[in-house]
Amino acid sequence: MVNRRHLDPVLFFPIEGMSWSDFRDDPALRGADDGEPGRGGWRYPRGGQHLHRGIDLRAPIGRPVIALEAGTAEYVAAATSTGWHPAGNRVRLRGLGGDAYLYLHLGTAHGRTDDAFPAGVRDGDVVEVAAGQVIGYVGHTGGSVATGSPIPARAAHLHFEFRPGGPDREDVNPARLFERIADGLPVR
Repeated sequence: MVNRRHLDPVLFFPIEGMSWSDFRDDPALRGADDGEPGRGGWRYPRGGQHLHRGIDLRAPIGRPVIALEAGTAEYVAAATSTGWHPAGNRVRLRGLGGDAYLYLHLGTAHGRTDDAFPAGVRDGDVVEVAAGQVIGYVGHTGGSVATGSPIPARAAHLHFEFRPGGPDREDVNPARLFERIADGLPVR
């Protein structure tokens, strides 16, 4: 349970045991940003009108992903009544500050969440979480493809999106958020 009277202002990088310095200078690990070529980059065009709205951060299958800040996590499984979902197993985190963070491609199998979400958490659960709390595990569900690979192939990574002001707001390049966290600067 999150104590709303005492909120830690520290924000966390979303992959446990890693930091932005692990990805900052290596587009092969994270995709490219701001119009540079790269399958996993922010705003990279993905056919038609679809833009890649996050950054792909490669990490080993099963590496814990954590809440960037305290808030409410909504858990969604990849399988739907109409089949699989391109985002795979995912978590939507609404931070107490009002920002939204999306964590996609968790776990390794559609319709299974035992390796995607923490023990006891199921599809549809909404849970209050603390900053730094484990909320899922890196995987390759959904339309997960290898960043920079000439032929789409499953590759373990966390697709991460940042929407300041809430889930219905415009996305912003997460690299800027990660830079501020790494430098210990205020985000807002």
